[in-house]
Amino acid sequence: MDATLVAGLDIPGMRPARQKRSRELVGDLLRAGLELLKDRDFDRLSIADLCAATGITVGSFYARFDGKESYLQALQRAVVAETERAMERDYRAGPWPRGLAGFIDWVVSAAATWNRRYEGLIRASLRQAGRDPSAWTPLRDLGRTRVAHALPIALSLLGRPPTQADEDTIRFAFQILSGTMNNMVLINPGPFSIHDETTPRMLSRALLKLIED
Repeated sequence: MDATLVAGLDIPGMRPARQKRSRELVGDLLRAGLELLKDRDFDRLSIADLCAATGITVGSFYARFDGKESYLQALQRAVVAETERAMERDYRAGPWPRGLAGFIDWVVSAAATWNRRYEGLIRASLRQAGRDPSAWTPLRDLGRTRVAHALPIALSLLGRPPTQADEDTIRFAFQILSGTMNNMVLINPGPFSIHDETTPRMLSRALLKLIED
């Protein structure tokens, strides 16, 4: 995680990290949290666990964060900032030689990869949102950013003059994509999970059919 990027974020409950070592420490704490959240809930993630994983004292943690809630906000904002930077680059990677089908395949595959990578953070954010709806705001806004990048590309690949109905359908397809991924991360209802190799392919096929119908 880019410590310089994290240092530039204005997050309530997180004190500015002005020195290089302090920025590196914040980056280490955020990376440790992402790793630890892979196999435990946020409620079970203790500050002591984070400190042990990074080799710092509890006092050093509180020198940077007010508590776990501000830490989660920092983790969300850091991941969102890095992802937005990647989106700016990746959505300019066209042209898309396989047309709309290839573009949707890429979007769904990228979404699956991202959700697998940040599964623990997403789950923690969804559960926190059950207590505080604003806890989901950074990731909701990230989803809207993805749609803003993808929508004009998808419309341009329809092979016909796009209509308002086309735009609405594509937006709904992205809502289905986000909802399906979130449901798999949060409760994993089965029979397919976010980790099944066939999940992106089947989801891409379903979304393409919806858009082209």
